[in-house]
Amino acid sequence: MIIIDHDLIKANYVKFCKYLPDVKPFYAIKANPEPIIAKTLYDEDCGFDVASWEEFMIVYDMIEGSHEDKKAFINEKVIYANPVKRIDSLKKLNDYAIRMTFDNYIEVDKIAQYCKSSRLILRVDVPNTGSVVELSTKFGANPKICLDLIKYAKKAGFNVEGLSFHVGSQCSNFENYAQAFQIAHKIFEQAKDIGQKLTLLDIGGGFPVPYDENVPSFESLAEVINNNISLYFDNCEIRIIAEPGRFFVATTAVAIVEINGKAMRNDKVYYYVNDGVYNTFSGVIFDHIQYHFKAFKKGALKESAVVGPTCDALDKISLNEQLPELNVEELLYSENVGAYTNASATHFNGFPPAKIIHINI
Repeated sequence: MIIIDHDLIKANYVKFCKYLPDVKPFYAIKANPEPIIAKTLYDEDCGFDVASWEEFMIVYDMIEGSHEDKKAFINEKVIYANPVKRIDSLKKLNDYAIRMTFDNYIEVDKIAQYCKSSRLILRVDVPNTGSVVELSTKFGANPKICLDLIKYAKKAGFNVEGLSFHVGSQCSNFENYAQAFQIAHKIFEQAKDIGQKLTLLDIGGGFPVPYDENVPSFESLAEVINNNISLYFDNCEIRIIAEPGRFFVATTAVAIVEINGKAMRNDKVYYYVNDGVYNTFSGVIFDHIQYHFKAFKKGALKESAVVGPTCDALDKISLNEQLPELNVEELLYSENVGAYTNASATHFNGFPPAKIIHINI
């Protein structure tokens, strides 16, 4: 079972806007695609980052009003931030003047052929040093060719509106942001020199979540970002947006699991629970996150392991938990499971994803 608290989602949104007042957040649907989460953030006046037609439809179905009202919202508050897009998605989006990212010449040709109505944002390769999930080897144009890409897009009939970058997910190395702003500023200046006025900067996501005490605070990161905005873009008439996903939802959910089995292995007690890395705790594999567990009852703590229900040996959530002596059918809970958990859960071995309960809607 996963319990998601929407009051905490709203609080995270307010916190983001408080500490980054010059940055408009666009929630990254991929972090947790529950439609009701999107609706909570929609009611808070949030924008949205989608990466597929399916995510686009989550947003479209939630927007209130007529089709024309929906189009107006999408054209202003939605960005298709997947630099390489499926052709069938592009064909379906041709009815919208939606912003979308690109980072190579072939993608420009593809968009020109199938989605001429779109507005382009160039994704730039920036340092991802020290981020938990590194993205720079897969996405982002080398800064040396960005001006040529802007010219190429212009010849294809597009007016490139701005730049985007992503410093990597769960970024605790704030120097990544400093370097990314410097790179973006240089390209803005180069574009100006050829008569191309860029009007938007998307600073991506990667804002760290306090999974443990070693993660630096969001407030300290916000100070770095605000200083760089002042340094490079203070007198520029540009719109600055971001793509927070994990930051909005990770801390808002708790998973509750039941102990289905118990065994001693190498002098350590192993608890077999009804959820695992193929379900809620998929982040152990896909997201490089170490989840921890707490018990509802008191007792002397001993080193324990918590493993999932499948027959796969990979299905180990944590081999180093401090837990009291517990029995079959008792419960454990794990905090901070709101991002990239149910989003990538499977039905492997026939075990269904956890039931999701929303509170304070």
